[in-house]
Amino acid sequence: MSLKSERDLSQTSRNQVNRAMLAEQSKNYDYAISLWQAVLKDEPLFLDGRRRLRAVEIQKYEALSGFNKQMIGMKIGSSAMKLSGVAKKEPAEQFLVAEEVLAMDPYHLKANMTVAEAGGALGYPEFKTFAYETLARGNPKNKAILNTLAEAYMQAKDAVKAEKTYERILEIDPRDGDALSGLKNASAAHASRSGGWETAEDYRGVLKDVKESERLEQDAKVVKSADAIDEQIQRNFQKHQAEPNSPIHSKAIAQLFLQKNDFANAIDWFTHSYESGNRVDSSLEKTIGDLRLRKTEGELQQLRATLAASTDPEEQAQQQAAIDQKETELNQVRLALAEARVRAQPNEGEFRYELGDALYKVGEYKRATEELQQSLKQPSVRYQALNKMGLSFMKRGMLDFAVKQLVLAESELLGMDELKKEIVYNLGLAYEASKQPEKALEQWKKIYEYDMSYRDVAARVEASYN
Repeated sequence: MSLKSERDLSQTSRNQVNRAMLAEQSKNYDYAISLWQAVLKDEPLFLDGRRRLRAVEIQKYEALSGFNKQMIGMKIGSSAMKLSGVAKKEPAEQFLVAEEVLAMDPYHLKANMTVAEAGGALGYPEFKTFAYETLARGNPKNKAILNTLAEAYMQAKDAVKAEKTYERILEIDPRDGDALSGLKNASAAHASRSGGWETAEDYRGVLKDVKESERLEQDAKVVKSADAIDEQIQRNFQKHQAEPNSPIHSKAIAQLFLQKNDFANAIDWFTHSYESGNRVDSSLEKTIGDLRLRKTEGELQQLRATLAASTDPEEQAQQQAAIDQKETELNQVRLALAEARVRAQPNEGEFRYELGDALYKVGEYKRATEELQQSLKQPSVRYQALNKMGLSFMKRGMLDFAVKQLVLAESELLGMDELKKEIVYNLGLAYEASKQPEKALEQWKKIYEYDMSYRDVAARVEASYN
């Protein structure tokens, strides 16, 4: 058996797919979910359909109030109990039981794990990445889930996504040993594929460097004592002095400074490693960019904290000026990082979106729309890209194009989650700028029905009744 696409489905299932998509557009969540479930019951290996089903379930779930989510938690008990005894069943039946639970709570841990296991039993690890991507969305700070997701990406030989996931973990806990080790392995895998190792003629030399790198990374293992880290830095610095042109020693030093959260020195030593290695290790360029971003964000956070603690008007003015300057610097760092990522992987839709977003923040609206347009085929960023395209066209005075992008995003997104609110709000601004106040008010009323406290929609809506 192989994974199925829509063209592999029966005519009956294709008709159900069409009806499900129409139900999504009309926000008839329950009917859409039932149709997708019927399609997947007939063809459980239609992974794209399962992704679409989960997207609908997430839209429905995230639009619920906190109270309603608690009520679902109480209702889900009997269905969830079935999961404990489903492991011995056939994968098709495991899918059915899991989907019964996920229709109520798409972030349910055991149900998503069951989907991963059932897909794995059929020989498709793609189900594991899909399941843990869902869990990571619902639990963005859960290190165990993120580590499992990163491992799944490595098993799927997607080192780039594994790197990004390990970096997310280290943002939560810079001393997470599993993530530090995993990031090294993912970076090495990425470098080996992008650096031409598979075609290297002098493979003995490559293997020698790998062994030396592994030995040095073992020396740079995670330690808790600052004194022990300093001792290892000194030991590796002596090796660097003996071989100043070796990128391996400077990289080991950089990793140790990173353990100390000394971003400035870590950046300097990673840069030395990158330059010494003739700038061929693209993973190092990415690491340097990420660290510059984290360093600048930390400095900005400190400036804001200082401003909040200040009571002197003159000092406050000086601090605000410093904040404005640091925000400009931060946007330039983001732009440089995004440009580097797109150079390395021009076909990666998420990187195109990040570049478009960075260009928007520095005021390069024309280039922003060009990059954002290229990211629209990436499902994970499609609606964010449409939203930012709308804003970019507004900045350029191309209001009809702005409305078109925002209307498209609003029509495709189901449920009134935070992203949908932002898109609808911006659509109201676009209509307002287009001298269409009635249509603008219509958009803000949509948000008002769900969340009166969102931005200034209450003031805008209620003023229309005075």
